[in-house]
Amino acid sequence: MAQPPEDSGLANRLAQAIKKYEVGWKPVDGELYDLCRRRPRHDDFADAYTKVAVIGRVYAAGIARSSKADGDREAAVPNGLVSLGTGITGRLAKVGDSDLDRSTFTQILELHAWVCQELLAHTGNTWQQSFVSKYLHFHCPIVPIFDSRAEGAIGRFVDWPTVYGLRSALSRQRGWPIRYYNFATAFVVLYERAQTDTSLEPTVKELDHLLWQPS
Repeated sequence: MAQPPEDSGLANRLAQAIKKYEVGWKPVDGELYDLCRRRPRHDDFADAYTKVAVIGRVYAAGIARSSKADGDREAAVPNGLVSLGTGITGRLAKVGDSDLDRSTFTQILELHAWVCQELLAHTGNTWQQSFVSKYLHFHCPIVPIFDSRAEGAIGRFVDWPTVYGLRSALSRQRGWPIRYYNFATAFVVLYERAQTDTSLEPTVKELDHLLWQPS
């Protein structure tokens, strides 16, 4: 079967982003993936606190600024993760380590929403959509990472009617944080486009790095 013509605009920009990622940020991410492999538990405060502190600071998640919890705001988040017990582990296992597709994506949305909701009691009722996406990503690399910069950039790379079609098919569930839902649905469309319209087969993290490049 003939391959579809390659989208040279996306292919060129993505190739440049991947090259920059390889020589720059990838080793940093490698340390974070390794940290989560070495300290996989979410129900152990030492493991959870270490990951929250390191991932939060490396990725400028701003927990201390955005949370309204009393006392040590950074410590409140791992306390919240511990309260979830092994639930995160079990739900991550259901997502597995397969490629990102529309089936696993629904499970990701459900997991992200559940963690965000359960953390509200530990963050002064503030949504930690960005941090939760980053925390989950380094345990499960097909989870799309969300922040305001990626949110602002993704519109340059997607066909919006396709995004709206995906949103209609998924039917956002009550309790799913709206900004992550909107971003992540667009991200899935970008991921699918990159797989079909280029020969690069990028990872979720490489596409994340594309969204961080200057326009």
